[in-house]
Amino acid sequence: MSGPDRATTPGARASASANPVDPAPPRTPPRAATGALVLDLVRTAGTVSRVELAERSGLTAATITHVVRELMAEGLVHEVGRRTGTVGSPRRLLRLAADAWYAVGVQLDRCASSVVVTDFAGRRVASTGVRGVGRGAPGDTLPVLARHTDLLLAGAGIPRDRVLGVGLVTHGPQDRAAGVVLTGQPTPAWREYPLTRTLADLLDLPVLLENDATAAAVGEQWVGSLDVDTFGVLYMATGIGGGVIAGAEVYRGGTANPVEVGHIPVDPAGPRCACGNRGCVEVLAGPGAVVGAALAVPGLGARLGLDGGADAQLADFQRVARAAVAGDAAALALVDASARRLGTAAVTLMNLFDLDTVVLAGPAFAVAGALYVERAQEVVDAGALARLLRPVHVRLSRDVRVSAAVGGALVVLRSPLGRPGRADRAGGADRAGRDDRSDRAAGAAASGAPLDLTALAPA
Repeated sequence: MSGPDRATTPGARASASANPVDPAPPRTPPRAATGALVLDLVRTAGTVSRVELAERSGLTAATITHVVRELMAEGLVHEVGRRTGTVGSPRRLLRLAADAWYAVGVQLDRCASSVVVTDFAGRRVASTGVRGVGRGAPGDTLPVLARHTDLLLAGAGIPRDRVLGVGLVTHGPQDRAAGVVLTGQPTPAWREYPLTRTLADLLDLPVLLENDATAAAVGEQWVGSLDVDTFGVLYMATGIGGGVIAGAEVYRGGTANPVEVGHIPVDPAGPRCACGNRGCVEVLAGPGAVVGAALAVPGLGARLGLDGGADAQLADFQRVARAAVAGDAAALALVDASARRLGTAAVTLMNLFDLDTVVLAGPAFAVAGALYVERAQEVVDAGALARLLRPVHVRLSRDVRVSAAVGGALVVLRSPLGRPGRADRAGGADRAGRDDRSDRAAGAAASGAPLDLTALAPA
């Protein structure tokens, strides 16, 4: 993501789907949010001048000058030259100090997990795949993730004291402030287990919890290739979830568990879902549904080499997807049906939130993503109400496998942890201070409060 004239920068620019007749006035953020807003703008633009920051944020030139001076003193932003050809004096350009700090994103799933490291600019600098949770207990799984994280940081040559924290990404529903998931998946032991506290103790780093689909939406917002600031995400790994970015802000709802589109019932006579409903999108269109249907076709499971076990569900799904892409008629029919049902979920998302763009993200789209986009596009072209006013689009994430993990790291960068100098003043540098900063960051993120540490630092 680069270029100072990118249309999706947050702040005062208008949304592509905003009402042109009665535009809302630019919002002037409270003092506590200005640092985070400026960091977001610079992170999105790549290089940008102070004048452009003032235009895009709605802040005064004097405020921008003051905030930039603070960020430069903290080593987060630096000048990288001048832009000529403009009226008046050449504008001095700003850029984030990408190697100043780093963040880790960990995506946790039953069948496949991943760990990524991003620099302060949000660019992925290292990543690795990790075996899925399977039937493992959290007390056994989290130490394995911690070891993979340690190895990844060491292999990339990143000093531990330059790592801001970890964004742990899981399925929902969650209690983000407490750092726990609220369902017993993949086993009952995971329900309300202290995930963030445990991983923080293992890594000696602050850990924030985030929903996988919301994290994928954050990742698309900051490192994707979208030209809108309001869009939805359908995330498919073992299950299906949804996320929405509205006016460049994450939509969180009342409890930070929004857009559970996988658990919208679409067939009352359908199979029972783990959530308690019948005929949910997830049990009709998800990888488990496709694999189950393939195993029910005589000879197809054996021909494709399907395992049939719950822990192999995603690998089995990719085998079916690979056969569909290769033209196998039976496999193609199953994937086609899944894609069209997912298209129905995209229509629901578009009609509920007045969206014209939905992005497909998640490791389940690694093989047949293009096919899913094509089929889902046909469905939204016929059913999304936004089509009556403007074109509607289904797009594929730039990096479907790790989009949620990258988003997890970006959640850390955008949280109060993203101002490390202020964090030390607010909580101290020892483990108790780390836990305090993590709790404060989690509370601010879960509440939807402005994610800037000036709100937490003492006067």
